[in-house]
Amino acid sequence: MAGSDLVTGATGFIGHHLVRRLLAKGRPVRALCREGSETKLAAPVRAQVEVVFGDLADRASLVRAAEGVARVFHCAGEVSDWGPPDRFRDVNVRGTRWLLEAAHAAAVARFVHLSSFVVFGTPSPPEMDDASPYGHGTDPYTTTKTDSEKAVFAFHSETGLPVSVLRPTVVYGRGSTWLEEPMRMMKKGAFFLIGGGAGTCHPCYIENLLDAACLVAEHPSAVGQGYLVADDDPISFREYFTALAALCGADEPRRSIPVPLARAAAIGLEAIARVTRSTGRPLLTRTAIDLVTTKSRVSMRRIRAELGFVPRYRFRQAIADLGGVSR
Repeated sequence: MAGSDLVTGATGFIGHHLVRRLLAKGRPVRALCREGSETKLAAPVRAQVEVVFGDLADRASLVRAAEGVARVFHCAGEVSDWGPPDRFRDVNVRGTRWLLEAAHAAAVARFVHLSSFVVFGTPSPPEMDDASPYGHGTDPYTTTKTDSEKAVFAFHSETGLPVSVLRPTVVYGRGSTWLEEPMRMMKKGAFFLIGGGAGTCHPCYIENLLDAACLVAEHPSAVGQGYLVADDDPISFREYFTALAALCGADEPRRSIPVPLARAAAIGLEAIARVTRSTGRPLLTRTAIDLVTTKSRVSMRRIRAELGFVPRYRFRQAIADLGGVSR
């Protein structure tokens, strides 16, 4: 396939790992970075990629970035459970539309959009698969990820641009917020569970996600489709965080805050942040509580049946792999 692969969000957790994977597969890679952020790329990676400067808020830069590329992997976005709604909409929705237009003008062979399982709602429904209806959320991340995914499918219907959408669950791996932040708190003795960690966690190891991204970028049946991706091994958040404690040599997490108390604290902390116009994230948010206390089940029936995808790593295998990486 002639042309390179454009990766947006190349300096972020998923984007950086994806760049490495594409290079390992022998693909030429163009990395979209904000000016100055390219230093976050590991030196061996930076030496092998074509760095282009741009931003999802800069339409012209996206046109330049897409010129001559064969495929686009859209990993960039505003990712948080707290922040100004306008910023989320500008980046996640308007920026995605601009990138779609640039990709269409460049006649790319595939546009792979990294969405999220939150499009089915926050809190999650008890059961969800790729045929589930879009859900609702009160936080700007959930609402704009849903709207951006809708924009991708609408653009496909209007123009015929070959798009594929991935909806990963809780993505973890070296460099991820879901791994590094809890372990940092555990090492300081500051970590606590909410509701005893009884909520359902659907982990998605980064290597499984990269396998899925490469698969949908090439499989003809993936055009115009969206797929949930996980380790296919639902566990409780207590199990997840206990495994992370073992990984970093910390004590098993035992302290827990009751859900009603946590929710009351989140309401208060969010109110204080709004009144003081704080730019920082509150220690607790209602969205985060919904995410870690809801009991739900994800099905990967579609990606298995249509593309033959089978996760290479179950959760325990991934933790063992991470232990090997850490050594």
